[in-house]
Amino acid sequence: MTFEELIKELETLSAKLEQPTTTIDEGIVLFNKGIELSKKCVEMLKESKGKVALLKKELDMVLAEDFDPLSEN
Repeated sequence: MTFEELIKELETLSAKLEQPTTTIDEGIVLFNKGIELSKKCVEMLKESKGKVALLKKELDMVLAEDFDPLSEN
């Protein structure tokens, strides 16, 4: 599942939890599923943050290299 799909599923669960016809038992099941989906979202965000940090580090290294536009190399 993509991050966006997980968020959409969380929104669906939230809407179900807000329905007055949802029983306590159903609510507990939905809430538990929501926690699991939230954990996956956090994991994905952490992974993405790490990827962005690596890309930024690579960019910083490229920008830190001596750059002489008049040089033939």
